[in-house]
Amino acid sequence: MKEQMTSIISFLINNEVFAFDTLKVRSILEFDKVTLVPNTKEYLLGVINLHGNIIPIADLRVMMGVEDVVNNVDTAIIVVSDDDKTDSLIGLVVDGVKEVFDLDESEIRESVMNGNTGLVHAFSGCIHQNDEFVHIIDLKEVVQEIEK
Repeated sequence: MKEQMTSIISFLINNEVFAFDTLKVRSILEFDKVTLVPNTKEYLLGVINLHGNIIPIADLRVMMGVEDVVNNVDTAIIVVSDDDKTDSLIGLVVDGVKEVFDLDESEIRESVMNGNTGLVHAFSGCIHQNDEFVHIIDLKEVVQEIEK
């Protein structure tokens, strides 16, 4: 039986490690100027222009209930698309991008995340990598929350 391999990108939020499927990631950008859009949700920071596409930027840290969000040199925007369409790109701000790695899907365990994770409730699992837990976020729910 052939193992099902998948590739994920890990990142930091409030000193915890989270990840997305790399197939959903379109770009990783340094956090830079975001054009403010008035009357939006607290976690929507505004929009950026990326190669002629206007992309909404959501602070994933705020969505996950982190208080006192601080930007530094590691703060990054991970541009994702849940359905491979250019008009559905969304930028998610994280404390820092860690690494991309491959894993055997049989390594994924049920997520141990519980308690206050703000607006993000869907985790497709968790793995133990390099002596730390990596919580894999179900991107579909995050995108649905932002598009509400």
